[in-house]
Amino acid sequence: RPMSALFDFPSLLTVILLFICTAAFTRSMYPTIFDSAPVQDQDGNVVTGKHHGLRGLAWKASRVGERLSPYVAACCVVMAIHILFFK
Repeated sequence: RPMSALFDFPSLLTVILLFICTAAFTRSMYPTIFDSAPVQDQDGNVVTGKHHGLRGLAWKASRVGERLSPYVAACCVVMAIHILFFK
């Protein structure tokens, strides 16, 4: 019986890599899509809000994809070779 992608470790890594790549690409097309609404603090200064929920997770994944893009790309190539030739 086939396992779910969440319980099979190579499939879980593939899902995480695809999520990071999708979030980074989406952020490159729409730079403010994952940003939270600005709020005012007690002194009247405008600050960015906290990142919560799925939007916060996508914001963090897009940051990882932007800052570690050579490593993410290398991981994607390794996973593609693993899926094509060893699975």
